[in-house]
Amino acid sequence: MSSPSSVNPYSSPSLSRTHSQSKLTAPSTPTQRNLSSFAPWDRDQLISRLSTFKNVFWSQLPDELNELEWARRGWVERKDTVKGVECNLCKAKVEVLWDWEQLGEKILSEREAAQEAEEGHVNGDHEPSETNGTSSKSVTPTLQKNPAEEDIYSKPGKDGGTDLLLQHYKPLLSSGHTSKCPWSTRTADPTILRLQPQFLNIPTLITRLQSLTPILSSLPPAERLLTPKPLPISLPAGLADYDHRLLQCGVTGWSGSQLGTRGLLTCTTCHRRVGLWLFTETTGDNELRWEEEQLDLVREHKRYCPWVNKETQTGGMPGWEVMMSMLEPRKRKLVEEDGNGGKESQFKRLREMLKGIKK
Repeated sequence: MSSPSSVNPYSSPSLSRTHSQSKLTAPSTPTQRNLSSFAPWDRDQLISRLSTFKNVFWSQLPDELNELEWARRGWVERKDTVKGVECNLCKAKVEVLWDWEQLGEKILSEREAAQEAEEGHVNGDHEPSETNGTSSKSVTPTLQKNPAEEDIYSKPGKDGGTDLLLQHYKPLLSSGHTSKCPWSTRTADPTILRLQPQFLNIPTLITRLQSLTPILSSLPPAERLLTPKPLPISLPAGLADYDHRLLQCGVTGWSGSQLGTRGLLTCTTCHRRVGLWLFTETTGDNELRWEEEQLDLVREHKRYCPWVNKETQTGGMPGWEVMMSMLEPRKRKLVEEDGNGGKESQFKRLREMLKGIKK
């Protein structure tokens, strides 16, 4: 069955070839953090947990169960071959099966096995067995049916059973942890991801531009690059010499890296990686020609990324819009005044105010 996706203004228009390359969308962790500690307020830890979600599967799930929702509650992607999450603090594991029929069969069979094991224990015939063969918390909730609850697992799933899957997995975001784990009752606020002022200035933009310069030849031509807003006609002196395609990428939060000789766009916040070769193909003469598909610099970010999501960024503007405003002549003048003569201006205003008081 096809994986469901929710409607979102920042979601990609269908699953492009970029999203289909799960091995290529796995970012490296920018900073090694201790993910076994409990710090729901720590931005670096949240970003480090997000960096573990390397399977493209997560971005195909509804927003209620994407990688951000799991990472906010202390989960990281499992390191074994099972698709799902684990907690480095309480060692609980959850298997995520996004196929209602497969999940229902698993739940019902485990219930039956648990019931047989319990009956065997009562009769003295068998030793009790551990669920799923692991000492950690079960990867599935309440295997024995609670008579007071509706048995959703016997229901046929319509449209892939998305509603029933949400009904099954949303409680596990918290209850999947052991009862004593602090993550079972706490959640990191998504606004912790917001970009701090040190990431939204001209010097850091120049740093991103320097990383993008080596992959300039891999970028699509300007007509294939979909940007949120045209660049100002007048640019700061330090930026005027850069190719406008590099500027558009840098302003929207992208850095550049290389995989061998091939170029990548990378985001250090949402850990999205875009293989630029996916927008080209080789002709019979081994020459590259550009595909008709446009490279959308906003939609290629994860939906929750503060570079494109104003709710996560807070303040009413996503990160790219804040950066773009800093390139506007009027905004630049204010920034320059605050940065270069800010203290002098403050003292001048203070002197004027004191003069008024004396009079």
